[in-house]
Amino acid sequence: MMKPRIGMVGLGGIAQKAYLPILSKETDWTFAGAFSPSREKRKAICNQYRIQDFDSLPVLAQECDAVFVHSSTESHYEVVSELLNKGIDVYVDKPLAASISEAEKLVELSENLGRKLMVGFNRRFAPMYVKAKEKANKIAWVCVEKHRTDSVGPFSYEFTMLDDYLHLVDTVRWLGDGDLSALYGTVHTNDENQLLYAQHTYESSQNISFTTAMHRKAGTNLEQIELITDGAIIRVKNMNTTEIEEENAITTIVPSSWETTLKLRGFEAAVQHFIYCIQNDEQPLVDGLEGLKSQLLVDQLLKQK
Repeated sequence: MMKPRIGMVGLGGIAQKAYLPILSKETDWTFAGAFSPSREKRKAICNQYRIQDFDSLPVLAQECDAVFVHSSTESHYEVVSELLNKGIDVYVDKPLAASISEAEKLVELSENLGRKLMVGFNRRFAPMYVKAKEKANKIAWVCVEKHRTDSVGPFSYEFTMLDDYLHLVDTVRWLGDGDLSALYGTVHTNDENQLLYAQHTYESSQNISFTTAMHRKAGTNLEQIELITDGAIIRVKNMNTTEIEEENAITTIVPSSWETTLKLRGFEAAVQHFIYCIQNDEQPLVDGLEGLKSQLLVDQLLKQK
């Protein structure tokens, strides 16, 4: 089986914390190198990981079969479209693009060119989330929450919804196995148009109720999914602790001590899935269209405010 040549564009926080540590292992791929506009930063990071640094996107593309794009959201359309047009498969951070129109164009372009386009919703690959979904029997309703100790601002309400709340929306869409209808919601912002808290309710075609909720100053960092099902309540906290309540007893499951944060948060499996799709010519589970659908739902929530 071929080992695809992988490149990276953008060397910011998410690239350094999540993707560089994984890709540098070169398990089933070859890490060709990276490009970032900042020459000094690029050389320092590439030296650290002992990979080649490229001084332009076209030169990097010549040496790659696929590229991970971690540049700013505003640059996604330009970078991803250039790569797709050069015959390169692309894994891009969420959101797919800065606007719906740009996201739609990228989906259409990838489909017309027959290239792989995957959006980096790592929670769909978090092991405890996957197992919770598998165990759930006849779901009645689901609540997905993500709260922060004190993270109001400095960005606008719209930015936070597309940058962070999008994770919650995509997770409920995944748990619901398809498209959801947004019913109603509550959003509170401050005088600077910064998000304080938000809560929304949705319904699936199977009449299952879903809720997303986020408080930006809740006094604690907590991310939790809770599935109320026939015979059990399944709860996953911070992607590293599962609680199953059934027959009036609670079973708590924690990971093995050697399991990494990147594995628990789904980054490892997301990367492996993308590589597998390239090697076996399969469509990613979180392709461009899936990423677009989640972004469209957030856009709908923004218009409801």
